[in-house]
Amino acid sequence: MSASTRSEVLSLYRSFLRVIERWPTDYLRPNTDMRHVLHLRVVEGFRQNLVIKDADVYDSLILEANIELDALRKLADNEYKEKYPLSDRIYRPAANPKYYYGLVAAIDKAAKQKQEEKSKPPSFWNRLWGGNRVN
Repeated sequence: MSASTRSEVLSLYRSFLRVIERWPTDYLRPNTDMRHVLHLRVVEGFRQNLVIKDADVYDSLILEANIELDALRKLADNEYKEKYPLSDRIYRPAANPKYYYGLVAAIDKAAKQKQEEKSKPPSFWNRLWGGNRVN
C-alpha cells in the first residue's frame, strides 16, 4: 500500500470515528449502545481489510466505505428528517390529536427517569438482591 493510499484510508477511518462520536445516546435502551456497535464494526472492518493487496478490490472497498460514511453522516445529521418533514396530520391524527405529543412526553419522562436512576447510588434492597427485586 502506497503512502497516499495509506493516508486516504486513515482519513476515511478518522471520518467514520468522528461521525460515530456524534451519534446520539439512546437513554431508553442503556444496554444497547448503537455508538459502540458502530465503532466496533468500523474498527473490525478496517482491521480485516488491512491485508488487501489487489488494487481493484481495494478501490471497491474504498468506494463502499465512502458510500457507507455518507449514509451514516446523513443519519447523524437528520438530513432526511429535515428533507422530508412529517405533516401536521401525522403529529395530530384526527382520532386522537394529542397522541403523538403524549407519546413524546412519556418517552422523555422515561428517559429522564433512566438518567436519574443511573446517577443514584443503588438502594439497600438493590445491593442486597442484585437489583432484581420484584415489588
